[in-house]
Amino acid sequence: MATFRDIISKLEKRQFAPVYILMGEEPLYIDKISDYIEENVMEEPDRDFNQVVYYAKDVEPEEVVAQAKEFPFGVEKRVVIVKEAKDWKNLTAIKNYALNPTESTILVVCYKYGKWALAKDIAKVAVVFESNKVQDYKLGPWVEQCAKEHGFVISSNSAALIAEHIGNDLSRIDNEFYKLSIILPKGSEITNDIIEKYVGISNKYNVFALRDAIAAHDEVKAYKIVNAFCQNVKSAPILQTISSLFNFYHSMLKYQLAPTKNLDEMKLCFGANKNEFQLRREIGIASGFSRQILIRNISILREFDAKAKGIDNAATEEDLYKELIYKLLH
Repeated sequence: MATFRDIISKLEKRQFAPVYILMGEEPLYIDKISDYIEENVMEEPDRDFNQVVYYAKDVEPEEVVAQAKEFPFGVEKRVVIVKEAKDWKNLTAIKNYALNPTESTILVVCYKYGKWALAKDIAKVAVVFESNKVQDYKLGPWVEQCAKEHGFVISSNSAALIAEHIGNDLSRIDNEFYKLSIILPKGSEITNDIIEKYVGISNKYNVFALRDAIAAHDEVKAYKIVNAFCQNVKSAPILQTISSLFNFYHSMLKYQLAPTKNLDEMKLCFGANKNEFQLRREIGIASGFSRQILIRNISILREFDAKAKGIDNAATEEDLYKELIYKLLH
C-alpha cells in the first residue's frame, strides 16, 4: 500500500496514476493528497472543462464513472475528485471502473473515517492509501516533524504541550503551524511563549500543569487550573482533558505492571520521545501512586467520559470538571 510521502513525491514529478483511493480514520493526509491533485495537476484556466469535484451525497457512482470516461479537452489529463465517498452505499461501479480505467483521467476517491472493503480488490491496479490515526505516544514526535515541515524548530517539551492540549486532531495542529508560518519567519523556534500567544495554550494553566498538581496532591493548584479551563471550555474541552488524564494514569499502571523496568520498557509506557531524565521523572510520579488508586482513577475517568458525552448526565461541563478533580484527589 502506498505511503503519503511516496504519493506526494510522484505527484511532484508529475507521475500520475489513473485512480487514487484515499481512505482511513485520519483525514489530514487524505485532504493533503486530494488538495495537491486539485490545485497542481492542471493550470486554472483549464479546470473549467477538465476538472470536476463532487460530494458523494450529490452524485451517484455511475455518474462519476461516466465523467471519468470522458476525454480531456485541450490538455493531457482530466481530473475527477469525489469527496466523502463513505456516503455511498455501493461502490461496485467505482471498483469496476478502477479495474479498467481511462488512462487520460485521474480519478480520486476520498473515503474518510473508514476503510473501503473493496479497495483490496483494486490495490494492484490503483494507488490505495490508508491514512491511520497517529498513536498517542507518537503524537509528540509527529508535532516536531510537522513543525519542521512548516520550517520551524520546536523542542520536545513544547511539542508535547501542543500534543497534549490539542490531542489527536492532526488537521488542527497542521493548521496552527500554517497560521504561524504567516506570522513568523522560517527557522523560528516555536517556544512555549509563542504557543501561548498565538495558539492560545497557557504556559501556566494547561493539562501538564494539571497532571503535576494532581501528582503532587496540590488541591489548590488543581482547582485554579480547572477554574481557568472552565472560563474557556472551548479551548480546554473536558473530553480532551479526560483523555490526557486517562493516558497519564494508564501509562503509570502499565509501568507498574511491566515485567521488566529497562529503558525500552519505560519508553513503551511513557513515550518514545522522552529522554532518560524525563522518563525518570515519570517513574518518580508513578511511584507516588498505589496500584489501587491508579485503577480507581482510571475507572473514575471512564465514568466521566461517559457523562461528558451526555450519558446519564445533565450537569454542565464546568460542574463536571470540578466534580472530576474532587473525585481524583479524594
